[in-house]
Amino acid sequence: MNKALLGKWTWRFASDKEALWKHVLEAKYGQEDHGWRTKKAVGACGVGVWKEILKEAALSQRFPHLYTLAANRNAKVEDLWDQIVGEGGWNLRFIRDFNDWEVGLVGELLQALRGVRISWEDDSVFWRGGGSGQFRVKDAYSWLDRPMEVNFPKNRIWVGRVPTKIMFFTWEAT
Repeated sequence: MNKALLGKWTWRFASDKEALWKHVLEAKYGQEDHGWRTKKAVGACGVGVWKEILKEAALSQRFPHLYTLAANRNAKVEDLWDQIVGEGGWNLRFIRDFNDWEVGLVGELLQALRGVRISWEDDSVFWRGGGSGQFRVKDAYSWLDRPMEVNFPKNRIWVGRVPTKIMFFTWEAT
């Protein structure tokens, strides 16, 4: 529920253009991303709430390791969207090749970007989690509270002709 409520503040910051509270935050922290969010909240006093709200808003927060590997950390979406590839596609650039253990992170990033298509209309805030296009805490909570699809590999662990202690260790490690 907390993540859904934090998401509501992120939504409101991007969509409430003339709200007084938004102007106060912009004056305190500055703004980036063309007014969609404030700059990073730094310091030890009085910024904890807004720091937590900002954490829910950006791919750089969801994938900090990949963000450090990005060739251009200040790139705009239009810089990373390649119209030449079929109907268009993401052209992500990194400073080096990935290690084996980083490939899973890249897969998660691409999964997050899957289905996102770019239009050249003026930017606007649109919530895909509900039918109206407007953010609703109830819709966000339902989306966050859905059961995780985990396929536990029980048929590969509990097999015959393997010592029980090996199967048990494999089960615990998994």
